[in-house]
Amino acid sequence: MADTKIPEWVRDQLSKEEQVISKIHIQNTDVYATDKRLLRFTSKSKFDELQYDKISISFKKFGLSTINSRVFAVLFGVFCISLGILSYVGPKIGTTSLKAPFIYSLLFCIIGLLTILGTLALPYTYYQIEYPGFSKKDLKNWRIMRNRWFPGKADRFAEVIKERIRQP
Repeated sequence: MADTKIPEWVRDQLSKEEQVISKIHIQNTDVYATDKRLLRFTSKSKFDELQYDKISISFKKFGLSTINSRVFAVLFGVFCISLGILSYVGPKIGTTSLKAPFIYSLLFCIIGLLTILGTLALPYTYYQIEYPGFSKKDLKNWRIMRNRWFPGKADRFAEVIKERIRQP
């Protein structure tokens, strides 16, 4: 990785012979993989480091990871949107209208739309970096989420870590 892309405050934390191999942005933090360790910067002056000899990394799935559950969630979203539209139009039985207030109809449409967008847009896989003594909070902070549509950056970063773990 070219030195010009590495901020000065990161370079200040590196030893003279240490070089940055890769970088990724995770949950408002920057994580740098060097040839000697992983560095996670939460600010310019605060960072955590992990030595490669104790790191393990695994690929994890969560949420609606099966195709059946995603199809069900999308169908539920379509049902909510349909219910919202139909309740606004409202059938008329004799002289009585069953039309719902606009706010309820809008609420059903929004719930349906959010269900569909959440099902299609949220990532369902991630790489978990583990280290002895990690708390649940640490595990969450060292999680590399894979973007559903463009997972390449997270995959390349995880591959760099795996290569470093294998090297003596």
